[in-house]
Amino acid sequence: MMPTAFPEGGSMPDIQTVPLHIPDANPAWKLLLQSGVGMACTVGIPFMHLLRDELGLSDDQLRPVDAFLLDGMPVDEPETAIVPDGARIALAAGLPGIAGLAMKSKSAVRALRSGITHTGDAVPHPRPGAVILSLYSLVLPLLGGHFLRRGALVEPSQLVRYARFSPDDHALVNGTVLSMPELEQAVAAMPESTVFLLTAALCHE
Repeated sequence: MMPTAFPEGGSMPDIQTVPLHIPDANPAWKLLLQSGVGMACTVGIPFMHLLRDELGLSDDQLRPVDAFLLDGMPVDEPETAIVPDGARIALAAGLPGIAGLAMKSKSAVRALRSGITHTGDAVPHPRPGAVILSLYSLVLPLLGGHFLRRGALVEPSQLVRYARFSPDDHALVNGTVLSMPELEQAVAAMPESTVFLLTAALCHE
């Protein structure tokens, strides 16, 4: 799974940009965003501020989101919950069943998950960092394209997995157009510490 992209102290890892042309019908991009991708951003700020000011989501884009998770815990107060460096955040909407209803922010049945609800006791401490973002359910098709255009930090294993699920796609690496098998070979030749900045636009074939 994608580690924090900025180790303690804010030092930058080796980052290789990989632009992709992704058919909307290819399910691999959805699997990638469900598994979690890195987002470079200011951390130590409230969840909602991070989504708006750092990740560039508008109020209209956020309106359908009804579940916010921070390190696996449902968040009822995203305006005040502080997101630390390396945190795993998730956005969802319309999760099914009573469990899905309970995970909603300020759900009427939130007492059912009181033991795992995030308690906002941290204080703001803005600094450079990164978070691991996952999208689920109805949010995935609504916001997936936004985050792919912004750029997602992925580990070599995630990029290789994408390539194997997308044999007909192509990538641009260091000015050279590569097939997915060629991309896999290029990734294998790079240092294991390399982090890839995946930038992509969804397209309809």
